[in-house]
Amino acid sequence: PAPAPAPGVAGDSLERAVRVRLAPVGRGEVPRPVRAGGLLRQKNEVDLSFKVGGIISAILVEEGARVRKGQILARLDTTEVAAAVEQARQGAERAERDLERARRLHDSGAVPVAEAENAETGARVARAVLAAQQFNARHAAIVAPDDGVIDRRLASVGEVAGPGRPILHLSGRSRGAVVRLGLVDRELAGLAVGTPARVTLDARPDEELAGEVSQIASVASPGTGTFEVEVRLGAPPAEARSGMTAKVVIDRRQGTAGHVPLASLVDADGREAAVYTVEVAPGASAGAGGALAKARRVPVKVAFLFGDRAALAAGLDGVEQVVTEGAQALGDGAAVRVLPAQPGDGPATARSARDGR
Repeated sequence: PAPAPAPGVAGDSLERAVRVRLAPVGRGEVPRPVRAGGLLRQKNEVDLSFKVGGIISAILVEEGARVRKGQILARLDTTEVAAAVEQARQGAERAERDLERARRLHDSGAVPVAEAENAETGARVARAVLAAQQFNARHAAIVAPDDGVIDRRLASVGEVAGPGRPILHLSGRSRGAVVRLGLVDRELAGLAVGTPARVTLDARPDEELAGEVSQIASVASPGTGTFEVEVRLGAPPAEARSGMTAKVVIDRRQGTAGHVPLASLVDADGREAAVYTVEVAPGASAGAGGALAKARRVPVKVAFLFGDRAALAAGLDGVEQVVTEGAQALGDGAAVRVLPAQPGDGPATARSARDGR
C-alpha cells in the first residue's frame, strides 16, 4: 500500500511531488582566512646618528654590510669635542680649588657660610659639565646596537653632520622579521595576537613560512584608513631582506548562526536569501521512492561564503536539515519526496566544513 499523504498535501499533488535531498545544517565556527599582501621588515630597524654635531672623519661600512653588535661604524673628527672636554676638565679643577679655599676660610671664620655653600654648588656644576662633555666624546662615534645589515648609507666622509641626523640605517636581527599588512576594519574581526598565519615570499613562491600575528594597531592610519597588523615569522630564511614582498594567509575562524551548502540557497539577493526545509509526514516511509513531505521556506541572512558553503548571520534556529538537490524547483508548501541521503551528506560533512577541510 502507498504511504499516507503528509498533512496538508493533497493526494493528487503527490504525483507532482518534487524529489529532493537534504543536507545537515553546520554549526559553530568556520574558517574565514584573511588574505593580504605586505612587506617584509626586520622588527628592529633603526636610524643611526651622532649625539653631537661635527665633521664626519670616517664611515667604516658600506650598504649591505653585515655588522656585529658593538662594532664601530662611523666617527666624527674629535678636535672640537676633545677641546670641549678639556675646557670642562679645567673648569672642574678650578671649581675644586675654589671649594677647598672656601672651606679653609670658612673654618677660620674669614668668610660666611653662604660663600662656602656657593663654592660647593660651583664645584658640583663643574663636575656635571665635565660628565656631559665626556658623554658627548664617547658618542662621537656610531656603534652598532645590534647584529644586522646596513640597509642605507645616508652621508659621506667630510660632511658636517648635525646632532641626530641619520647617517646609517640598520636592520637588526635580534627581534626577528615581520610582515606588515594594512587591513580594513572588517578583516580585524576574530583576529588576536597569536593567531597562526602562513607567509609566502614572492622571491620564494614554493616555500610556505610559519608565522603568527604579533601586533595589531589600535588606531587606523590617517592616510589609508587601514589598520597595521604585524605577522612575525618563526624562522625567516637567511637571505630575507627588508622590503621583500610577501603574501600572508591568517588562519582566522569566525562564529556563525549556521552554515549550509550553496546549493540550498534560493532567491539570493545580496545578504538576503532563503532555504527550504521539510516537514515529513508522521509514519511516512523512506523507501525507494523517498518519504513524502511538505516544503517550508525559511528566510535567512548570509554573512559570507567559504568554499562551497554559505555562513549565515541569522535565520535557522531549530532547523537541522535543508534542501539541496531540488531546492530551485520548490515553492512554500510544495509537495516533495525526500530521497535517501547520499554518501558524504551526513554529519561528517558538517564537521569537515567546521574544521575547514
